[in-house]
Amino acid sequence: MSRRANFSLGLVSILLLIISSCTSLEVQEESGEDGKAQLPQLRGIWVQARSVTSREKIDTVLQRVEAGGFNSIFVNVFYNGQAIYDSALAEKYNKVEAGFDPLGYLVPEAQRRGIKVHAWFVVGRIENKGSPIFWEHPDWSLTGPDGDTIPWLNFTRPDVRQFISDLMMETIERYGVDGLHFDYTRYPGTEWGFDLYSIQSFHDEYGLDLNQMRYADLPAYGLFEGNPLTMPGSGQVLASFSDGTPVVVINRYGKGESILLNWNATKRTVAIGGEILQNSLVYFVPNNGRVYILRSEVNEKEYGYGSFENTLKWLMYLGWSPMETDEVEIKRLNTHATLVLPNLYLISSEAAADLADFVNRGGKVIFIDGPTRSIFNREIQLITGMQSRGVYFKGNMLMTANETHHLLPLSTREADADLYWTYDLEWKEFRRKGINTLIRDIYERVNEKYPHVDVSATITSDQLEARERYLQDWETWLEGDYVDFLVPRGYVNQTDELSPVLLAWNSAIQRYRSHITFGLITYTKQEEAKPPEQLVAEIEKALRAGSNGYMIFDMDRLSEEQLSVFENLPTVP
Repeated sequence: MSRRANFSLGLVSILLLIISSCTSLEVQEESGEDGKAQLPQLRGIWVQARSVTSREKIDTVLQRVEAGGFNSIFVNVFYNGQAIYDSALAEKYNKVEAGFDPLGYLVPEAQRRGIKVHAWFVVGRIENKGSPIFWEHPDWSLTGPDGDTIPWLNFTRPDVRQFISDLMMETIERYGVDGLHFDYTRYPGTEWGFDLYSIQSFHDEYGLDLNQMRYADLPAYGLFEGNPLTMPGSGQVLASFSDGTPVVVINRYGKGESILLNWNATKRTVAIGGEILQNSLVYFVPNNGRVYILRSEVNEKEYGYGSFENTLKWLMYLGWSPMETDEVEIKRLNTHATLVLPNLYLISSEAAADLADFVNRGGKVIFIDGPTRSIFNREIQLITGMQSRGVYFKGNMLMTANETHHLLPLSTREADADLYWTYDLEWKEFRRKGINTLIRDIYERVNEKYPHVDVSATITSDQLEARERYLQDWETWLEGDYVDFLVPRGYVNQTDELSPVLLAWNSAIQRYRSHITFGLITYTKQEEAKPPEQLVAEIEKALRAGSNGYMIFDMDRLSEEQLSVFENLPTVP
């Protein structure tokens, strides 16, 4: 017998012991603390839309599913606003083979093999502003505090919820799928939802003006994060956070000036950042001036290009057309130029010297989340007017003006952080209720006519992030019987990283028993396939912690070597 065969049989033996242990526990425990009936153990795998676009691809998927002993597949049937099946409500996925209906072939073929098919819906994120969904319903998208929109369905709207419900019911009524699976049933962040419908609905329910909560002027309350510069020297602090951290600083050096937005203002969680940036550009840029944005290879080798791209889009949204430049070109900028430095934490000594010369000659610089890693360079201190750096922060904070200045839009609102905190709680709860209503209504609609069809949802395994950032009230989904089971995604790089994740879910697992199944991933954040023995170890940890089986992400990335771990395991009923 080969070494690989011995290894695979060893892993199989371990898993058989684990499954046997979990099965005996199920016999002893007929229900969880909440009285919910126990569900059969799930051995599922997610399957991407691109893997079921032809008869041949589906045959391959089903062969691998059978080889791995999986009893359920979760097939992505709605992605980027397109359906992989013949839908009366959405355009068809453009990669499906002409004349072919994937669900029409997949469902009977899978069920004939004893494999359940769950229709996996990416229900929030569309990614494509040009989607026909938004051609027909431009008001269905999410709106940010500064008025920008993203192609993401707004769950607050009853017509959006009805569309999603009808779309899901199609897959049951036309194809007989065994389950519905919610994904991206969330907000992309707490800053989204300032559309006209939500503004009016929020006012009707809470009596509050949601426009005020855009915070386009000071005082402004919201989620802020950043890597702050501290200890003002020559810098004039115009505004601060409630803990005293300088947040808007203007400084003169030689004939030029700089403005520091001392937080990660590229994440526009409230509108005040855009207002101050716009005022800064109007103040700095003369009629014959140009706006430049610095793309730094030094900084981006370590931190990537994301902040540069976000800031470039932001400037263009504000009506500017910045020209891209790099460190070498700084010395060639004329004194009518204004240079924006987005999240440049690292600045080389040569670039710092060129920046100092540029400002000294009359140039203007705007720092966004300033150069913390380079602040002890003397020339950077002279430009920014700051002397040191603080520690990274992220949280809800109140920004207030230290003085009246034309860069700062001001209101007559009180600087009452407790009051704004209460408003923020109500605003979050309002949007959570939209998601709750969506899932509850679909569950009730399914359960009334098709009680054998399971409804499930996947969320991040970070419970606080799920509730506070993504506005997913997951415990209400379980407690209120809005879903049959929940799939927290325990995606980790190393096996030992899974232990604290499972520990955090211990009380929920004890309460809901078989209604929580952990999702595990076949590769690391570095896009490297995990060794088969690591997958076995993660499965073992999840099962011992009480997970009702497991979900694997995903079929496309499951290697043959990894599949061999599963190939001799029996299907759990």
